[in-house]
Amino acid sequence: MGSVAPATPGDIRDPAERFDLSYAFANTYAALGKYDNPLKEMSEVARAVAPGMPARCALCHPAEIEELVALLSGSPVRPEVLIDFADGLSGVEGKEAQAKVAKSAGAAGADVVVNLHAVQKRDKDTLMQEFAAVRKHLPEIKVISQIPYLWQFDRESVPWLLDVLAESGVYCVKDWTTRENFLLPPNTTLDFKDDTRFEYLRAMRDHIVKKGYPLIIKIAGRVETTNVRSFINAGATLIGLSYRKAPTLREALL
Repeated sequence: MGSVAPATPGDIRDPAERFDLSYAFANTYAALGKYDNPLKEMSEVARAVAPGMPARCALCHPAEIEELVALLSGSPVRPEVLIDFADGLSGVEGKEAQAKVAKSAGAAGADVVVNLHAVQKRDKDTLMQEFAAVRKHLPEIKVISQIPYLWQFDRESVPWLLDVLAESGVYCVKDWTTRENFLLPPNTTLDFKDDTRFEYLRAMRDHIVKKGYPLIIKIAGRVETTNVRSFINAGATLIGLSYRKAPTLREALL
């Protein structure tokens, strides 16, 4: 368990190897009368997105990682954890405490929410300390970077953040949390249209290639059969999705 290395475009044999499945909701599907145990349901989907082809990883909250690790025992699927979801503001100590708990439970990696305040202040030291605190326990981390917000209101921060991630040993940049709790100017909405996301994906990919960084990109949120291939063409290697979508998205990519 947890032996699957971070995917790169050249070694992906099947669309399922791109998939990071997640269960990251405050409510439960049981409340909708669908599933008694969403973690169990997700683990079953993750083990067999297609015959003989499991998903790459499954993600959950820190308090549930021990259960997820047990459910994925004996499979190649990586049990991973969300750190500091959804606002990224628990600081070095908070991020490290969650990472330590997850590591002791058997987590193989983490998706860490960026401290957006530090990004906007260009506070490189704080970001590097927070990433280092997580990587001390879980070396392989992806960073959820709120790119739609930054692209719209602080575009210059995006290449700056990519530089910091690469220097910090982060292996993957993820574009957002799907939580729309930002303070926006009056009469303004957050722009996360597909075309906007394709634009920033291409810009991020070009910066990464130009600098020669060992960074890959994960797209997450509002990924559908109609746009998933375009996200990959624009530069995404990994696809974050609600586990219920996995079989249909795989079919769309075959």
